[in-house]
Amino acid sequence: MSLISVTDLKYIYPGAKIPAVDGVSFQIEEGDYCAVVGANGSGKSTIARLIAGLFSPSEGSINFSTKVTVGMVFQSPKDQIISGIVSRDTSFGPQNLRLPKSEIELRTIECLNIVDLLQKASSSSYSLSLGQTQKLAISGILAIWPKVMILDESVAMLDPASRKSIFEFLRYWNRHGNTVIHITHDIDAVKETKKVIALEKGKVFYNGKTSDFLKNEKYLLNLTGPALTVIDKKKAASKLLKKETSFGFNNVFYCYGNDEKSAVKNINFKLKKGSLTALTGPSGAGKSTILELASGLLKPDSGEIMAASFPSLALQNSADAVFETFAADDVAFGLINRGVKGEELKLRVKIAMDSVNLPFEEYMNKPVSTMSGGELRRLALAGIIVLDKDVMLFDEPTAGLDGKSKYEVMKLLRRLADSGKTVLYSTHNHSEAAFADREISVKDGAIVKDTLYEYDFVPEKENKTLDVLSTRSGIGMLEKIRNSVVSLSGIKRKKKYPVEYLHPSLRFVLFMAIFVCVLAFKNFISIGIMLGVSVLYSLLCGFSLKKYLHNCIKVLPYLLIITVFQLIFHPAVAGEVHYVELSWLLITPSKLLFCLATLLRTFAALGCISAFFVSTPEYDFIEGIRVLLKPLEVIKIPVRYLIVILEILFRFIPLLVDEAGAIVKTQVLRGALGKSKGKLSRVKAFIPLIIPLIVQTIKKAEALSDAIIIRCFR
Repeated sequence: MSLISVTDLKYIYPGAKIPAVDGVSFQIEEGDYCAVVGANGSGKSTIARLIAGLFSPSEGSINFSTKVTVGMVFQSPKDQIISGIVSRDTSFGPQNLRLPKSEIELRTIECLNIVDLLQKASSSSYSLSLGQTQKLAISGILAIWPKVMILDESVAMLDPASRKSIFEFLRYWNRHGNTVIHITHDIDAVKETKKVIALEKGKVFYNGKTSDFLKNEKYLLNLTGPALTVIDKKKAASKLLKKETSFGFNNVFYCYGNDEKSAVKNINFKLKKGSLTALTGPSGAGKSTILELASGLLKPDSGEIMAASFPSLALQNSADAVFETFAADDVAFGLINRGVKGEELKLRVKIAMDSVNLPFEEYMNKPVSTMSGGELRRLALAGIIVLDKDVMLFDEPTAGLDGKSKYEVMKLLRRLADSGKTVLYSTHNHSEAAFADREISVKDGAIVKDTLYEYDFVPEKENKTLDVLSTRSGIGMLEKIRNSVVSLSGIKRKKKYPVEYLHPSLRFVLFMAIFVCVLAFKNFISIGIMLGVSVLYSLLCGFSLKKYLHNCIKVLPYLLIITVFQLIFHPAVAGEVHYVELSWLLITPSKLLFCLATLLRTFAALGCISAFFVSTPEYDFIEGIRVLLKPLEVIKIPVRYLIVILEILFRFIPLLVDEAGAIVKTQVLRGALGKSKGKLSRVKAFIPLIIPLIVQTIKKAEALSDAIIIRCFR
């Protein structure tokens, strides 16, 4: 008997005219290891979400022969992370299953070990690279021990070694009677399976054994695309060394936030005009950091980046790089910021969209919300290519694309290089690296290989001096957003302060005691004493006096406005001296003391709150609440729901701030958010962020809801 029976399945996205899935029928047996393949937009991810119960069919049915746990790893890994701490995220599902504490800890350790993230267990999930985030998403689903596991392009961002370890686990998982459904374009992933279901435009065109599928050259070519040419690196090096230098790194170092370990260190390389260079290395090696430094999104801690102007960059996460409502508008965004309009604008957008296999006439008015992950990636590439920069950077440009689209994107990069552009792209794919003129490999933030200098060629003397790039316009806003994410996510500090040695519940009690006293005391002298207590508490929490004073100064203008209202409306004591007496204003000693007490109370409360959150990151905050509320479980009050709500808030607020950062990144790269003078200009600079952020907020809320459901929260 089939475990899953899909019959005449049809699904139409809201606002779409053509069904994403149209009349699909197939069966999945218990213990199957099945690959679902097809071109981008063929309906693979839609079927995955229908089977997982996240979508309801427009027509047809999906029936399970028995009640089973279905786990799904999403295509966009950031959408699946619930907690700001790596270990807590993996343990979220087992906690929802009400497993014993020892079992939860065992599963958390085992699953993090499987995806090679055990060493990051206590780290913030915001500190992970995109590839590491994908590993964490896999770990969170593994932890619920699903009988049916669905992976939606879930190894696309992983390096070969990480993919291999995941494949080994999936083999083990399947051998023990579990069912695996892998949505994929990866030929290696398909070879692991026993059965293939192939889709085209929402319909099944093949349903059978993997061995038979792989014997069919036509099917295989559709999956992998044509083979890329292997470039002789020695011959390429000989030619490149004679070319003009167009871009370079000179002893560049960079660290993220309070992290003592450099994200990249002593990076030195020069790119030649008209060259195609692959940047390779394992997940988390520093590839994306190098590209963001090169594009001006990050400022080096030391060293120099040299070029005639800032390069363009196609970001790794394409979902973050697309924010307009319609496809053509998104591609046109950067050109409009440059003042391009009319027929020239339309022509350049058409050329860019056609170049990434998104025909302008077919896609120009297509809502981006209805586009597949692969189509969104190609759209993001078009938005960068249309800028026509001399140096172009691409972060994992083929991730999530089908074989034909990968081939076309790589050939496009070659055409750009042949036309005189300098192209640098990151990749985990060996054939894509072999296709480049040059390969630069990084590991642990340092360059470990550069094929340009592996041979005994004497480079030509440089005939052009490059400028040292200064700060890109808009980076100030980006830095503020990054700092907000760091502070909201509770990333660990270098030093531990006295209050942090207390159990989280005791920290809560101490904070509440000081805070309540600050608010409760009315006497001016008592309030002054509590201000001193608040300052001492702040120092013991590691919140410096400099930051304390900075925060007080920031709120002082607002407090002065409140003070004016208090002087006008607060009643005076009978018989006291009147310093100033006007028709609408009366200043007396009691009023002045009241206003001064309000200022001191606000400063004391502000310092107390700031110090508490500095010393109590997310993990400790949740743990403290859990311990303090535990007695309520005795009287059957569902404390667990409150804890989950708090965890979601801790995740969602920084997620939105991070999303704002992603939108700012894209807009900065496309020429928006330039240098603004005056408050009105700064307000205008924020306007382009509002609608995209609202749209992304709704999307992220829906994604987070799906992530919670798929992790067995009821």
